[in-house]
Amino acid sequence: MRGLLCRALGAQAHELPALGWAFAYFFLLLCSYYILRPVRDEMAVQAGAGQLQWLFTATFVAMLVLVPIFGALCAKLGRARLLPAVYLFFALNLAGFWAAPGAGFSVREIAPVFFVWLSVFNLFVVSVFWSFMADLFDEKQAARFFGVIAAGGSCGAIAGPAITALAVTQIGAPRLLLLSGLLLVGAVGCIQMLLEWARQHPRQGEARAEDPIGGSILAGARAA
Repeated sequence: MRGLLCRALGAQAHELPALGWAFAYFFLLLCSYYILRPVRDEMAVQAGAGQLQWLFTATFVAMLVLVPIFGALCAKLGRARLLPAVYLFFALNLAGFWAAPGAGFSVREIAPVFFVWLSVFNLFVVSVFWSFMADLFDEKQAARFFGVIAAGGSCGAIAGPAITALAVTQIGAPRLLLLSGLLLVGAVGCIQMLLEWARQHPRQGEARAEDPIGGSILAGARAA
């Protein structure tokens, strides 16, 4: 079976675990996001379509504020600390949204915050994922594996809405937030397995996972 998988995927035997964990990681990530999209849409309907214009503006402002903060964290933290922290932070946010109605907040109050939050969430978690993949695999491995890994995300994008349609009548929309958060926690488990694989199979000249990622908010502009 291992030989068949290696031939089918164009991978060497020692690369199969990393490819499998990366596939699962992206699957869980996009499944989590696509579970949340219908919840966001339902909240937006209840909050009123008239708010959409300023919600997009609020999303833009939030990104302007958060990108420098994220750049500062990259300059100080290594992948082994930063990546789990990002996903666990978003998972805790989801627990907060789930608990908010019980704390007295109405859907009309929660909906605008959740709309902006989900837009930020989508951008950050996907960009962090592909940045990690680019660090984890060299150029030749990327050419062989990124298509397979992207298929994991496509499967997650299909599974997410299907899970929502099946589960919403059984557990209700609020608990879908907790389910999405649990999938993010599962993604953290995949990260830990990939980091362990990277320690066992280091790339030539690659920085350690514990070393700060480095860079700054202007690094991309300078490179361009």
